[in-house]
Amino acid sequence: MARSAADRSVLCIGIGVLDITGMPIPEPGVWKEKQRIGSISLQVGGDGANQCMHLASLGVKTYFCGVLGRDTGGDTVRASLEGRGVDITLSGIRGDAATGTALLLINAKGERRIFSAAGVHSMMTKEDLPKDIPEDCGAVTIGSLFGMPLLEEDGLYEFLEKVRKRGIPVFADLDSGHVKAGTKRIERLYPMIDYLLPSDYDLRNLTGIESKEEAAGWLMSRGVGQVVVKCGPDGCEIYGKESMEKIPAPHVTPVDTTGAGDCMCAALISRLLAGESLEVACRYGCAAGSLNTLYAGASSHVITDADVRALLAKSSQEIRFS
Repeated sequence: MARSAADRSVLCIGIGVLDITGMPIPEPGVWKEKQRIGSISLQVGGDGANQCMHLASLGVKTYFCGVLGRDTGGDTVRASLEGRGVDITLSGIRGDAATGTALLLINAKGERRIFSAAGVHSMMTKEDLPKDIPEDCGAVTIGSLFGMPLLEEDGLYEFLEKVRKRGIPVFADLDSGHVKAGTKRIERLYPMIDYLLPSDYDLRNLTGIESKEEAAGWLMSRGVGQVVVKCGPDGCEIYGKESMEKIPAPHVTPVDTTGAGDCMCAALISRLLAGESLEVACRYGCAAGSLNTLYAGASSHVITDADVRALLAKSSQEIRFS
């Protein structure tokens, strides 16, 4: 019997880290040895974990497949994921390395500087992938390409082959910090990816091509299905084999831009899983990403479907949901 969209889940393979966020941080030129700021908080970070948190908030059953350390950071990330309703039974725990940690300094404009320490997620291998794809799986998202080098070199391609044989669409985002490593490690994965979701910055670094249209075309010529380029406050651009469409984002005054792209990806996937067109899913995703910038942290605030629809209505974006 065929499953409805509401019955299908998302399997997210990617990075989970602990974020330490301080804000608002003054510009370095006026730093003192000791000074007060508004807040310091511990939050979930990492592309994979962020996507899971947002998917679950939008009512999508979500599995997190990643590796965390047997330490305070790992305990915090696992508890946060479970608290949001994410299934972590497919995630791994290792005691030979620490959970990745990032220090985020957010200025008064919501702009960020990120300092990160390597974590156990970079040691993820094919042995950490699930032996079986969940029966109810309707989409697989790779939250952090370039962030899992051992898995990308050996095991991820074969796993995605099994996913594609099941007719399950594959989405992929990029780990910005390592995109400059070049395309060689992931180029054989391109034909396995139905939707690649890079930022405009990552797209240029990945391909070495300045024109977004030409860069997207280059990727599609190597097997990627479609490319959705995240353009920050300008929304996104959809590139298909013979088309391009610009999707605006609702205007907001950001508090913290961390994780907006991850939120956008999660929201987009949720609407495609519900049967919407890519254009509608992107409009919804851009609105969710804008909402996420109004709160501190990559995924700490619960953004619901009602919240996204309210912002779309407020910004006078006419969308007919099926």
